[in-house]
Amino acid sequence: MSAIARRRKGETPRFVTKALPSAEESAASAERYRTDPTRPHPAAASDAMAATVLAHLITGPILYGAIGWLLDRWLGTSFLVIIGIVGGMALSLYVIWLRYGTSQAPTDDAPSAGKKTAAQPHNEENQ
Repeated sequence: MSAIARRRKGETPRFVTKALPSAEESAASAERYRTDPTRPHPAAASDAMAATVLAHLITGPILYGAIGWLLDRWLGTSFLVIIGIVGGMALSLYVIWLRYGTSQAPTDDAPSAGKKTAAQPHNEENQ
């Protein structure tokens, strides 16, 4: 049975849509991105950070595991590949912690005077 056959005579179809934002919500959203158009969208920035973290987690163990494997082949041992994988994961986690897990100092000593001698952001996402 089709939807048209189930509908009563004279009844208009009802469309379910998402409610439109209020005037205050749309003005606040527009103002949020109007202040600095050069900054990326917050979703794009978080996607970039997640991709960077994932790349660190994958490449660290692969790179150091491969170095351990090459050293195993060269030295005739069989334990350096495991040490390389575990060490690569530890170094990857350490780099991620340094980049994204530490707090950052203020970037302005005297904003009114235009001085910027304090600590600057140490990762590319915060610049």
